[in-house]
This record gives sequence, structure tokens and C-alpha cells, in this order.
Amino acid sequence: MSEARAYISPKREAKAAATREAILEAFVEQVADTNGDLSPSKAAIRAGVSVRTVHTHFPNRESQIVALGEWFDRKFHPDGVTLAEDADDLPRYFRDIHANALTTPLTRTLATTTGGIWPEVRQARRRARLGAIRRAVEGIAAPARATEDAIAMLLGLSGADTSWPLHDQYGLPLERIPNVIANTVRLIIEDLQSQAAKDSKPHRKRRPNAAS
Repeated sequence: MSEARAYISPKREAKAAATREAILEAFVEQVADTNGDLSPSKAAIRAGVSVRTVHTHFPNRESQIVALGEWFDRKFHPDGVTLAEDADDLPRYFRDIHANALTTPLTRTLATTTGGIWPEVRQARRRARLGAIRRAVEGIAAPARATEDAIAMLLGLSGADTSWPLHDQYGLPLERIPNVIANTVRLIIEDLQSQAAKDSKPHRKRRPNAAS
């Protein structure tokens, strides 16, 4: 006799998903506080659930950080993030991520947030993207020092803490910022490709001096 399949209630699943989202939003409020850290008890009060329910959905700090990273990505990049395939694709990638990020006011707050849990959340949600940038730049096969310099610059340009100051401090219109950053990335890549081409040329052997 075959085992009976467990019945999955769509209504129960929808309620669980709503509860999970409410808890995440409560955590988000804590992240947005520059001095805040994650407090399951405070999140439970904000979401209107028990602390046990919070721990059921997010049993430990790691699961909380991963879930928050996914939540922020849904808000900042609703159409998803297509990683750069190679160095030539990096300008497109930078244009896309900054265009999406600048549509969400929350990124302005987080751009200046250095305390609490945010650095860990940011690192978790951007790990794959930063790795793709590194691989794309290293694929150019430019001299090591130039490659290191380019990677450092590009990683520094990859977050909203680069785009918002261009508007808030220097008055650049929001709609122009993604293209400005993408063009800067293109210049860095073209310079690196130029250095790689020069480095790959065979060195001419010096002809012996006939008088010697």
C-alpha cells in the first residue's frame, strides 16, 4: 500500500510566506538603523508574531543575513541581476545595477550605513557579483599590478555608495549617473586591454652593433 501524500494547503503556505515577509521587513528596519543589529525579539513585536515563530523561519544569524540579502535584491533589482559575462560586458552590468539601485530611496540610507549588520548583509548579497567582476578583469590578462588596480577601482564603483553621492553632493541628475559610471568603467577596461595588448607583443631582439 502506497504512502499517502502529505496535503499542502495553499492558504497555509500563503500565510507562512506573508509571516516570513513581515519578519524580514521588521529586520530591514533594524538594518536601516546605522547603529542597529538584528534582534529577533524586536522583529517579533514589529511583525506581530512570537519569537519562536521568528526562529522557525530564521533559526540563526546566517539564515537571517542570507534572507535579508535576497530581500534587498528583490527591492533593488526587481528584474534580477545578470552578471557580467566578460570584460566587455562590464559597462552594461554597472549601468544596470546603478539604474535599478537609484530607483529605491532605501539605497540612499544604506549607502552611508557602516555599522550594525549591514556590512555582512551587503557582503553576502554581492559575493557572486564581485566574483564575476574579478574574473572578467583577470580575463583580460593585463600586467598583474594594473589588474589589481583596475579590480580595486571597479569594486569601489559597484555599490550605491558611489552613485548617490554623485547626486547628493555633486548635483549630477539621477538619470545620468548610470551612464556616467558605465562610461568610467569602459575607460578603465579599454586602458587595461591596451596594456594587455602591449604586454603580449613579442619584444624585438636588439641588433648587435656592427662597430663592436
